[in-house]
This record gives sequence, structure tokens and C-alpha cells, in this order.
Amino acid sequence: MERMAYSVNLIKLFTRREDHLFKLNEAERIRNVWNLLFFLLVLTILTYVWTAWLGLGTDAISANMTDLNRVEYEMRKAWFLLGRVSFAILLFLFIIFISSFFFWLFNNVSYKKLFILQMNVLLVMLVERITWIPLMTFAGLDWYVSPLSFGVIASYFTTIDWVIYFFGAISIFQLFIIWYQVKCLSWLSKTKIGWVWVGVVFWHLLLWAGTAALTKYDLYLLYLIR
Repeated sequence: MERMAYSVNLIKLFTRREDHLFKLNEAERIRNVWNLLFFLLVLTILTYVWTAWLGLGTDAISANMTDLNRVEYEMRKAWFLLGRVSFAILLFLFIIFISSFFFWLFNNVSYKKLFILQMNVLLVMLVERITWIPLMTFAGLDWYVSPLSFGVIASYFTTIDWVIYFFGAISIFQLFIIWYQVKCLSWLSKTKIGWVWVGVVFWHLLLWAGTAALTKYDLYLLYLIR
């Protein structure tokens, strides 16, 4: 008997979610996974290279630009670009594999099927980062005060950087990701919906706290390793 096969289609996992989750859940053989993983890796790297090329996030290397000669400044830009590529690769690995492992620990779902869902999560995150480009370029707004996040609201109530960064990490894209993960996990697993919500929200709280900490201390770390 031929094993049931499913060819992954990331767009249809958004537009025809229940139909494709059913096929994914029943599938014994999954196709098109490695092609899409490679595509997403390249797309992630290109997104971060693009933002670096536009000079977004280069405050750290531009702060003392007058003290540098041309060669030193270009070397710093090259290292910054290399750092962005490295960060893109780490982000790709973390979102696809580490996040999937966390959800696998608490849900009776195939690990491979979980990282297929995380591929769509990464896709949404890349779209969010692309929206940062016009906001930074034309409006001069950092990501944590994007009008699509809660960072602006937080800045009216506190001047504590970490708190602003934390709420800045919570955006409509992140809320959509939470909703999407809960819907998919509740479909694929037998875990009670309440526990699914607890697990997903808890994971994102950790991610937002980690993002805020990295943002707060990124300049300090940069000068520490120079």
C-alpha cells in the first residue's frame, strides 16, 4: 500500500489552514521540506543583509566614525555585515529547530511536523522585519517603537529601557503568530487547548524578555568583544 504523502505548501498552510493541517497530520511521508528550509535560510540571510546594507542598526559603528580612518570604518562595516549574516543563521536555527523542540516536549506531535509549522512562523517574522525598513528609513523609528507594536504605548508610561524593549517586541505580527501556533498545535495534538495557550504564551514571554535583554545590552557586548 502506498504511504500517504504530503507536499508542504507554506502559503496554503495560511490560506487553507485546516485542510492542509489535516493532510499534514495524516501524512506518513512529507515532501518539499528541505527545499523550503533552504529557501527560508536564504530569505532570512537576505533580509538581514538588506537591512545592514541600508545602514539600519549601524549606530554602534557610526558613533565614533570621526575617530576612524577609511580602512578602519570599512572594516567595521564588513564585520557588522558578517555579524548580521551570523545572526540571521542563528535566528533561522532557533525559530525552526529550538522552538519546535520546546513545543515537542509538551505536545504529542511529530517533531518534523512542528518545524514545518515554525517555517510559517519564521516567514511571518521576516515580513515583520521588512516592515521595519520603511519605518526606520523614512520615519526614523526603531523597531521597538513601531506603530505596529506596544513599545510606543509603553514609552508613555515608563523610561525604563528594558520595559520599552519588552513591549516593543510585542506586535500585531507576534500576536498573530501566537494565534496561529495555538490553532495549529490544538489541531495536531491532543493537548487541552488551555495548556496549549499556556505553553505558547509562556514561550513567547521568554522570547520577548530575551529580545529586550539583547537589545539593552547589545552595545555593551559589542564594545566588550572589540
